[in-house]
Amino acid sequence: MVSISTAQFDFWIAQFFWPMVRILAMIAVAPMLGNRSIPIRVKVALAILVTIVAAPSLPPAPVTAIDSYPGFLQIAREILIGVSLGFAVRVVFAAVEMAGELVGLQMGLSFAGYIDPTSGGAANVISRYFGTIAVLLFLSINGHLLLIYGVIESFQTIPITLDGDVLLQGKRLLALGAELFRIALTIALPFVILLLMVNLAMGVMSRVAPQLNIFAVGFPVTLTVGMTALLLILPYLANPMTAALEKSIAVMLVR
Repeated sequence: MVSISTAQFDFWIAQFFWPMVRILAMIAVAPMLGNRSIPIRVKVALAILVTIVAAPSLPPAPVTAIDSYPGFLQIAREILIGVSLGFAVRVVFAAVEMAGELVGLQMGLSFAGYIDPTSGGAANVISRYFGTIAVLLFLSINGHLLLIYGVIESFQTIPITLDGDVLLQGKRLLALGAELFRIALTIALPFVILLLMVNLAMGVMSRVAPQLNIFAVGFPVTLTVGMTALLLILPYLANPMTAALEKSIAVMLVR
């Protein structure tokens, strides 16, 4: 009969459970890996697999009883770190989708909003289109692999101990979150300026020819100009989107 002592159990907890908590928290929040369409069992299985593969290369963790007060603090700390790592990349996706919301609002597509099943919130077509482009660019730079690599490297930067500085990652996230609106405006600015000029021209036309039904004419014109601009400017949006994604991943990898 195999007997397991309390010391052995606490040692296994320190070597496998604590890293799995951080990795699972990152997977639950990170884009793509934390998508709502992915079953929870798949996310847990992926976290267990990554933990088993990475555990031998991780620095030794202090042995802490899981049912003690320091154990509860350790769980909260690992969840906070994992969520912060995933949120660092999620911010850029939110900025890209915000840019799509601004473009869709200027084009008049906010009237055709729908409930996005992946986020559970309202969105328009342009926002989801920009979000899909961000996902494809994220895959093109192997962002899903860099996410896993980043969370494993975080055990070197922020080891599993209650004595570490958790505020370091928070400061990086604040610096990255401050650029959310800048990224969104950089992506949406060409469309916003063009559609603003179209709206000004339609306003002048309505003053010159009051009999013109501006509501019947303005929406098709704005939609046509917006779609044409989207077709022409879209190839040039890959560079700022890719740079933003690479910068968010760099937040995870920097030491």
